[in-house]
Amino acid sequence: MPTDRNALVSDLRRFNRFYTGLIGLLDETLTHSAYTLAEARILFELGHRTSLIATNPGGKAGFLARVFQLDFAPAASEIARDLQLDPAYVVRILRKFSAAGLIETRAGPDTLRRHVLSLTAHGRAALAELQSAADRDLIRLTTGLGDEEAAELSDMLARVRRLLGGATDSERGEIA
Repeated sequence: MPTDRNALVSDLRRFNRFYTGLIGLLDETLTHSAYTLAEARILFELGHRTSLIATNPGGKAGFLARVFQLDFAPAASEIARDLQLDPAYVVRILRKFSAAGLIETRAGPDTLRRHVLSLTAHGRAALAELQSAADRDLIRLTTGLGDEEAAELSDMLARVRRLLGGATDSERGEIA
């Protein structure tokens, strides 16, 4: 176990190179799909958020953006903040999703000026396909592990998340 922070940084960088190569994160698209990693993650966020993501068609967007309800700035800001991405980049992805029929906006429950951004049936199908492909890849990656090794790996992954501050409260309670 390195006590020197520089050695720890080197170990983390070495692991990152190993893992990104192992799961193909440097490939142009995720799981040989039509989506980049950032696009897939945004699609995941849109499909799994419990809170409503609002758009504001009455905001500073131009006339066409208001007519076609394409002012994604509020939604993009929320997603960008959570994923630590550039909001303009997220807006471009949301516009791409809109043009592809993956997302839609609809009137929100509170006012006519608030709209909710959500996945369409086509978007939910695309997300399900991505998740299935990722699950298949991870099953293939871990197929050689025995039950004890799989449990050990699972425990180690939870411990890494806890140590680096990413574990949920329920995970923190489960980790000894």
